Amino acid sequence: MKRAIIFISIFLVILLLVLFKIFSDKAREKQSAAGVNANPLVPVEAVIVRDTTVEFRFVTVGTILANESVAIVSEINRKVVTIHMKEGSLVEKDQLLFKLDDADIVARINKLTVEEKLASENEVREKALLAKGGISQERYDMVSNRLNTLRAEIAVLRVDLSKTEIRAPFAGKIGLRSVSEGALVNPGIILASLQDISRVKIDFAIPERYAGDLRAGEKVIFTTDYAPEPFTATVEALEPSIDLSTRTIRMRAICENRGGRLVPGASVKVDLKLRSAEKSLFVPTSALIPSVKGYSIFLSKSGRAVRVPVKTGLRNRESVQVLDGILPGDTLVVTNLLRVRKDSPLKIVKLK
Repeated sequence: MKRAIIFISIFLVILLLVLFKIFSDKAREKQSAAGVNANPLVPVEAVIVRDTTVEFRFVTVGTILANESVAIVSEINRKVVTIHMKEGSLVEKDQLLFKLDDADIVARINKLTVEEKLASENEVREKALLAKGGISQERYDMVSNRLNTLRAEIAVLRVDLSKTEIRAPFAGKIGLRSVSEGALVNPGIILASLQDISRVKIDFAIPERYAGDLRAGEKVIFTTDYAPEPFTATVEALEPSIDLSTRTIRMRAICENRGGRLVPGASVKVDLKLRSAEKSLFVPTSALIPSVKGYSIFLSKSGRAVRVPVKTGLRNRESVQVLDGILPGDTLVVTNLLRVRKDSPLKIVKLK
């Protein structure tokens, strides 16, 4: 009887041990399954970081200006006698454009010339008498002053006479005239306009942050609405200070105007190459993760996400330069960043 009791007890202990092992194995399987479900693979897209050369450009609007431009006006009140130019024609420097009435000026010059000749003869005689002591110094000075006064008056009239001939101050293209022969003109009336368009100026402005990127002598490309091909201009000068109202700096470029295709007053689109970064690491801007301490990114290493702080540099519309934190050949995660955590298992569905 005792043996039967002992045998039954041993059998029950073995049965309990077997059942305990079975339940323990099932519990571990459940825990393992639960652990796998807690860390599922995160599908992401990634790019391989490589050395890149990026150009930074800026597009702005400018205006075409004539190389030289002037309004032709009269300096005196006179009547237009003759017109020596044709509207829309090319004129040379110092070419006569308008002739004003000068009859009264010429008559006064002729009158004073006769008086000047007589005064000159008197001065010669009085000088000879003065040398012999025949007259006083005072009398000779009066005759001499009279001669000098006449000569000065003739010089003034010759200046007025020169103003009756209106000439081109430089070579260029004359515009439409606004007066006819016989018209009485004064200094407030514009007779015509003259522009030198053998080359043109391109005036434009750039934001102050680009002020150090352009220098005199650099090339810029611009286009117009009426010409399909681009033109090239050379930066000639820039303002020494920034406009406080617009926070921009004005610049001027010069372009040769062969054939006169570029028309002053027209607007242009100026395409500026500001700088280029060669052999730099550029990543998509969307890959950056901002934080209080700065920016960081996720790299894929051995199938898991590794968060790396980075130092950024130059930017353009789509990319940002990374100065520190990554190396060429690293695999950078660029999508699904909200689901990625440190050590998250990753499944790369697209690799660029």
